[in-house]
This record gives sequence, C-alpha cells and structure tokens, in this order.
Amino acid sequence: MNTSRIYDASTGNITLDAELERLRYQANMCVEKESGKLTSLGLRDGMSVLEVASGPGFVTEWLSRLVPNGSITCLEIDPVLVKYAGDNLKNKLPCGCEFVEGSVMKMDFPDNSFDFAYSRLLFEHLEEPVAAAAEIRRVLRPGGKLVITDGDFAINLLTDPFVPEGQAMRDKMMKVKGSQGGNAMIGRRLWKILKGAGFRNLGIDAFVVHSGEKDLRYFYPQFNPDRVAPFIKPGIVSQEEFNNLRNAVDNFLNSEDPYFMRILLTIVGEK
Repeated sequence: MNTSRIYDASTGNITLDAELERLRYQANMCVEKESGKLTSLGLRDGMSVLEVASGPGFVTEWLSRLVPNGSITCLEIDPVLVKYAGDNLKNKLPCGCEFVEGSVMKMDFPDNSFDFAYSRLLFEHLEEPVAAAAEIRRVLRPGGKLVITDGDFAINLLTDPFVPEGQAMRDKMMKVKGSQGGNAMIGRRLWKILKGAGFRNLGIDAFVVHSGEKDLRYFYPQFNPDRVAPFIKPGIVSQEEFNNLRNAVDNFLNSEDPYFMRILLTIVGEK
C-alpha cells in the first residue's frame, strides 16, 4: 500500500510561510457553515475525533471548540506541519489533543478507536482513495461516521469577472495532479469512494462560501499567482503563462466589484 505523499507544504507555494498563510485562510473561510454541517451530521461534544490530514492545526483550533469535553487525534504525514501544529497549539485547546505523524494509508491505531473522523481537502491528493477510506473505517467504532469535505476543480473556484487565464492554469494543474497520482476532480467520486470502502447510510451535500459574505482577502491566497511560481523552474509553467496569469489576476482585483465563490462538497458515511 502506497504511503507516499503528493502534497508537500514546503514546496507547494513560493515559500512555506506563504503556504501557511494560504492554509490559515482556507481553514477559516467558512467556519460557521462547516461547524454547522459537522454537528448536523452527528458530531457531538464528548466524542473521540480523528482529524485526518490535520496540517498546521488551523482546522483543529475551531474543531476543538465543538468537542470541548472530547478529544481530537490529529494525524498528519508532513513532519514540518506536525511540529508547527504541536508548537502552536500546545496547551491552548479546550479539549485533549494528540498530534501524530503518520499516513492515512496505514494508521497505527487499533480497530474501533474513534467515534467520528473528519477529512478536509485530503482525498484529491491520494493515489488510493478507496483504500484510505477503508483504513479510516477500520479505526471507527461501529456506528461511527466519516465526513469528508473536498472540492472539484471544475466547480470550486468561480470568479466574476471570469478569468480565462485562471481557468487555463487550473486545467494545467489538474493534469499535473493527475500525473502525480492525485485527482483534482475528486469531488464527483466521493460517493463511489465511500461506497467502495464499505460505508453505509451515505449522504452528500455542498456548501458555498463567497466574497459577498467574506472579505476577498480570505480567498486571494487560493488564487495568488505565486502559488504556481514553483512550477516555472521545472518547465511545467512557462514564464509567459505565469506573467499572463499575474496580469489577469491584477485585472480581476482592479475590476469593479470583483467576486469570488468557492463550492465545497461534503459527504458522510457510517460504519
């Protein structure tokens, strides 16, 4: 079973600090809706929660407020992010929290360990998503639930005015992710993934977050042209393509009332 990682925070942006900033805004762009969705799907205070691919702990911060008398086990494969989360959140959360370095493909937890599992924006990076979901199912208690929030590049970044250069770059990044073993259009496969992993009582929904209700600064790190700068040196993105994207994003930001929308899909399955 493959336990390697496609995404690397240290090389996923122009600098690690820039990537951490992007992840912070990404984690907090829709806390109210996301929290409400998790509680509506069965998350309750006092539960033992597994947060899969917890990253630098920005989601953990608000997730912990939903289970102040419970516990969260944060599983993350990137040692840089595990250390960052541990250093940043130590003794700061209302619930018990453990930071574990490891892969979702083979977790060092006994069967039937957790009441609830949450995975956010992970599955697009996995080569074997059904196997990963099955491994999460193994560590859930009978009746326990897995909730996955993920996107689909075809729908999850919408702008007005439309930025064709941005769409062209997303199309290129979809191909790059596919060549690395991931799937940027994972959203449309989530139902099949959980069904294939043996989950029952599946349910899928979507929620929308947009710049009409959140300041545009929450979204800019997601489409900042600097995110594709690391692809110039290996020849995946040309300097001309990068310059065209930068100019197009500048024109978008300087347009009258620029508007950004993100659509995220949420699926739940029960063991």
